[in-house]
Amino acid sequence: MTISIIAAIGPNRELGKNNKLLWHIPEDMKRFKQLTSGHTVIMG
Repeated sequence: MTISIIAAIGPNRELGKNNKLLWHIPEDMKRFKQLTSGHTVIMG
C-alpha cells in the first residue's frame, strides 16, 4: 500500500481562513485533481 501526503501551508504555518484556502491557484487545483482522482482522500 502506498500512502502519499499533499500539503500546502502559508508563511506563518496557516492552513486556511474562514473555512477556505488561503489562495486559489488553478494550476494547483488541477494537479491536486490529477493526483487524487480515483483514490481515497482524507482531509482535515
